[in-house]
Amino acid sequence: MSNLLVSGDSLSAQDIDLIQDFYQKNAIGANFGEVLPLSTVEGEQVVAILTADNNNLLCAFGKVADWYCAIDSHSNILGQAQALGDLFKVLSSTALT
Repeated sequence: MSNLLVSGDSLSAQDIDLIQDFYQKNAIGANFGEVLPLSTVEGEQVVAILTADNNNLLCAFGKVADWYCAIDSHSNILGQAQALGDLFKVLSSTALT
């Protein structure tokens, strides 16, 4: 898993692949749906994790001021770190479901 710092407020293609990979490998048996890369209105790349029925947002990953962050559907911060690998380490198993 990459711990490289990438400057900017948008996820890179590599970041998106790592997030999708993280969910596929670590959320086995979890109740979630699609893991979707999306572009915001401002053109920033984020990843949305949807509920099992794909109707609601479970959580989202993005970057703000060079910090990786994960938020829930109520905009509560689940975790933040300067390296994506570190963010995965701070996320609890409850953040995966």
